[in-house]
Amino acid sequence: MKKSAAAATASLLLCAVASAYNPPAGGQNVLRISSPELLTGAHSAAGGPLFKVAPDSVVNNPALPGFNQRSSLELAGTLLFDGDDASDKSLGGAAEFGTILANRWCVPTILVQGVFVPYYDMHLGNSVNLTLGYAKDITENLAVGMSANVGLLWGYGSDWSASAGLGMLYNFGDVGFLKNARLGISLMNLGKMYSDTEVYGIDADEDAASEEDLYADSWPGVATPRIGVAASLLEAKNFAAGVSADVSAPGFQNFVADAGLQILLFEHVKIASAWEFDLREYKNDAKNVLPSVGISFNIRIKPKKWQESEITAGAAWQRLYENVDAVSAGLIMDLGLEDDQPPEIIMW
Repeated sequence: MKKSAAAATASLLLCAVASAYNPPAGGQNVLRISSPELLTGAHSAAGGPLFKVAPDSVVNNPALPGFNQRSSLELAGTLLFDGDDASDKSLGGAAEFGTILANRWCVPTILVQGVFVPYYDMHLGNSVNLTLGYAKDITENLAVGMSANVGLLWGYGSDWSASAGLGMLYNFGDVGFLKNARLGISLMNLGKMYSDTEVYGIDADEDAASEEDLYADSWPGVATPRIGVAASLLEAKNFAAGVSADVSAPGFQNFVADAGLQILLFEHVKIASAWEFDLREYKNDAKNVLPSVGISFNIRIKPKKWQESEITAGAAWQRLYENVDAVSAGLIMDLGLEDDQPPEIIMW
């Protein structure tokens, strides 16, 4: 009898906690809308269908840059358009600047992001967020990482956030017909998230007793675990295709699934698409389930007095919510060329 009562009490407490979970639409992805890589990378903790690491990869898994042999610079931005004629604020956006500083001891990352979204359908307010990452390869197959994030929000109340993240990435290599198979695991948002705000939650009810009842609670979800797998399915001379799949549980009070597909043509043109299912947002008729689409071009350059490097220019589009479209563009510059040749030993 006592065990049954305890179980019933625990169930009621869990239901009470779950019912209090009320993030804004897009709140879980507030740091994942500022570049085409983030929009089309399927939020992958395993580095995406065709493994690509940029400075903003640390928002999904801080271990992802651990195998990087070269430093990178990234500059990107996203314009958000609200197509609702009744809205008096129809333009928002996000921007970012990041760098990876690879060296023989570790791989630090610095990422600065600004988010400015005033829409009722995606009410994220104005914030500036700084993420610092540290990653290192432990073996040829295993990399680990950690990150720290601080943010300031204003315009819709004022608040701050401070959190940490942990992650690991394991590369299995080729497994049967799968090429470059990977497993990524991360635990993000360990700390204080945005809570004392005046942004509207997805459960906002026009018949609420007070204005405060409309506001979102802590977001993004505290202590969010994510696990992802990815691999190339086909690799030929001028063609490669890969897929990824991730699941996460924001605040242990929601279920989110992500899937990605990427195709590489002639080693320079990549076509990418990603799809997300957020159970909480879907139940509240907030989420649009259309996938994102994007394209990027990779070229090699050799400026005077610089070593040969690679530049990737990309663009992406996604309808995030019923009236909100995202159009994103960005540049990634990888300094130097990746060393994919084993060392040659010559005796005598």
